[in-house]
Amino acid sequence: MKKSSTQSSDSSISEPEPIGLGSEIFFAQNRNPLAPAPKIALVASIAWTLWNYRLALIHALEQAGYEVVLIAGDDASRLKLERHTRTKFFPLKHINRSSLSPFANLRLLFELYRSLRRVKPDVVCLFTIRPNTLGNFAAAALGTPAISTIEGMGISGSNKWWLRKLMLLLYRLAFRSAKKVIFLNKDDYQEFVEKQVVHPSKSLLIPGPGINLEHFSPRKKQQESKGIVFLFVARLLSEKGIREFAQAARMIKSEGHHAEFRVLGSTDAGNPTSIEAAELTEWIHEDILHYYGFVDDVRPAIAEADVVVLPSYYREGVPRSVLEGMAMGKMIITTESVGCRDTVEDEGNGYLVPPRDAGALAEAIKKTLALSDAQIQAMGQKSREKVEREFSDGMVLPRYLELVRGILDGKP
Repeated sequence: MKKSSTQSSDSSISEPEPIGLGSEIFFAQNRNPLAPAPKIALVASIAWTLWNYRLALIHALEQAGYEVVLIAGDDASRLKLERHTRTKFFPLKHINRSSLSPFANLRLLFELYRSLRRVKPDVVCLFTIRPNTLGNFAAAALGTPAISTIEGMGISGSNKWWLRKLMLLLYRLAFRSAKKVIFLNKDDYQEFVEKQVVHPSKSLLIPGPGINLEHFSPRKKQQESKGIVFLFVARLLSEKGIREFAQAARMIKSEGHHAEFRVLGSTDAGNPTSIEAAELTEWIHEDILHYYGFVDDVRPAIAEADVVVLPSYYREGVPRSVLEGMAMGKMIITTESVGCRDTVEDEGNGYLVPPRDAGALAEAIKKTLALSDAQIQAMGQKSREKVEREFSDGMVLPRYLELVRGILDGKP
């Protein structure tokens, strides 16, 4: 078993080239070269989030002529961000993703306020739960226009009812001052509007976090496998469906089917739903799963797979690991859950199964095993076409840039 990284991952990327978006959406060529560049701050819970999900946005903002600063909890991804962008990084020392302590969150609120006051951005873009709530309060106190992006509800979206109500209340209060609130999927958009968490005039649906279609593109397999390869790419959280994946693999193998089940990702010590290492070790010793740990570049592993599987009930925004698999031309099996269902046209580019249902997942895997190689490849081609149509950086990034420019021009 390969040693897993302590850094959690739904997927990983390795310095994709900045995407060219067309000069018509940029203001850089028309800007007075003697005037200081507008400053855009991106705020997230940890640097890994900005590296893994927002690197293309950072590059696009820099290409547009903006000065970009990053505010986030410090981790190993900070060095990558500083090496591959022109940004300045301001670490958050008091962020704790799992703490519900009022004192801890109040301390973080003051830290966010001090960081924004020091940076003095013209616009602040907020990602992840605590920046989206406490960051809006800090920005409002400083009179800084803020854009929030709801990247799914995560644990708070599928946990105890009181925690969910508390989070919606905090969002409602925080979004009173936000200039715009971006949603990645239709379910979150509709829920927040219908429950009056955010006014419709402030709400905007931009599907998914965006995917670089040149970086993630179809590749030929380089190795032979013992049957069809099903790949799980995510943090090893119970809510990501890792246990259902293992249970389904056990069922398939017990019936004598020839298939390989591979897992890519690491445990997440900061998340209460992370599985224990002993449980993972047991699956490996039973020869149910092949575990590849955490890697910086997921593309070789996806290329060697036939099907990407994510049985999540996590309240995703839109799962990036699935988008990466789609961009590389892979068939998808995922759940009829928020965010996940946006990626699959059932029996078109894959199969949708009920969440928390290992039996239904096993049946979908058996349906896949009955397909020919040509049928699997055709479904993978439909995945690629869908991601080109709906989720590419070329579709997503211009909308963020137009929004930022509109706020700077006083026309959000």
